[in-house]
Amino acid sequence: MKITKKETYINALVDSMSLEDLQQYVRNDMADFLCYCSESEVVNEFLIKVEHTTDEQFYNKFVKQIRGKLINTN
Repeated sequence: MKITKKETYINALVDSMSLEDLQQYVRNDMADFLCYCSESEVVNEFLIKVEHTTDEQFYNKFVKQIRGKLINTN
C-alpha cells in the first residue's frame, strides 16, 4: 500500500513534534471539536471513548476531574 503525500506530511509533522507540542496540539484540536457541544454531547463523546477502549486511566482521570468540579461548585 502506497503512502500518500498527505500521510507523509502528517507523519513528518508528528515525528518532529515534542511530546509537549503533540499534547498541546491534541488539546487544541479537542477544544475545537467540542467547542459547540453541549455538556450532554461531551459526556456522550466520553462514553463512546470508554466503550471503544480499555484505558482505565483515562476513565478514572475524567471521573476524578468531574467529581472535583461538582464538589467545588456546591
